[in-house]
Amino acid sequence: MEATINEKDYRELLEKVGEGKFRERFSELVKTAEKFISEAGYEEDVECNERIMLSVMLDYYSDIERLKQFHQIEHVRTEKIFAYLIAWIVRRKPLQFIHYTEIEKDIYVNERFAAYILLNECMPFGSGKYVESEDENKLDAYIDLLLYYFKYRECNPQAIELAIESFKMGMLVKG
Repeated sequence: MEATINEKDYRELLEKVGEGKFRERFSELVKTAEKFISEAGYEEDVECNERIMLSVMLDYYSDIERLKQFHQIEHVRTEKIFAYLIAWIVRRKPLQFIHYTEIEKDIYVNERFAAYILLNECMPFGSGKYVESEDENKLDAYIDLLLYYFKYRECNPQAIELAIESFKMGMLVKG
């Protein structure tokens, strides 16, 4: 990990989370970003700025620790974890252009990355969940709605959590 953690400012947070766990999660998130960049065809134009991604992780873990403390709980639901992470990605924008393109959709690379993370949480590979061909248009419309929200609305973790829950519920009652 090239980015360094300012331990003076975040010592207490690192103690609560565990520096090893923090670094492991950071590394995992950077790999996810690199996978997204590759799969989306951005290899030549976009890179993951690890310093900004580090800020995403610190903000995310700070929020999660505050939630745990406020609610006096030890664990936070997976949907909430992803919601806060996605919200910070949209706010901090860790994916940065190194070469600009003329394609309008490219302006919103971080919002696309956020949608990628959300959908991968909702539809994990190998879990037996899939989208049938007649439902592809519905999924495309849902993705467009997510992107609209991430682009033009205040990115609220509670609303993202509800979107994740709603999507998962829709997978259960499909029919």
